[in-house]
Amino acid sequence: MPDNLFPEEYDNDEEYLDDEENEGTDEENTEEDEDAGYKPSIFFDFDTGDFVTLHDGKLKEASGFEAWVQWCYKTIMTQRYAHEGYSTDIGIDYESALQADSREEAESILQREIEEALMADPSERTLYVGNITFQWEADHCLVTVQVQGIDGDTEITTSFKSEVG
Repeated sequence: MPDNLFPEEYDNDEEYLDDEENEGTDEENTEEDEDAGYKPSIFFDFDTGDFVTLHDGKLKEASGFEAWVQWCYKTIMTQRYAHEGYSTDIGIDYESALQADSREEAESILQREIEEALMADPSERTLYVGNITFQWEADHCLVTVQVQGIDGDTEITTSFKSEVG
C-alpha cells in the first residue's frame, strides 16, 4: 500500500485506455440495457385508489407499457409541489391554473404544465405530447391528451374540478 493516498506528483507517463475500453464490463452494459424502456409494475386502480388484487390475493402486474400509461395518468392527476415524496418534476400545478382569470389562460397554463410534466419522464419513455383538448362543464374541466411513447401511443383523459368561469 502506498504511503501517500494523495500523491503530490503526477506521473505523465501513464497510458490511458481508449474510450471503447472504458465503457464498462459486459455485465454493467447489460444492466443499462435492462433499465432502458418500459418496466413492469403493479396495476393501480384510479377509481378505487388502490392496487388491483387477483382472486388469489396476489397483486396484478401491469406490463411495462401499462405501467407507463399509469405513470402518465398519475403525473397529470398529481398536484405539483404538494407532496414532499415527489420531485418537483412530478405532477402539474392544476390548482393555480384553474384559478386563472379566463378559460383561455387556464388552458394555456394547463397545456404547458402537462407537456412539461410528461416530457420529464425519468425513464425517457415519453417521446411526444400531442394534441391536448379541453371540454368545460359547469363544475369540471375534462382534459384529453395524446401521448407518444417509445413503443406506442395512448390517450389520457382526466378531469379537474373547475372554478374558472
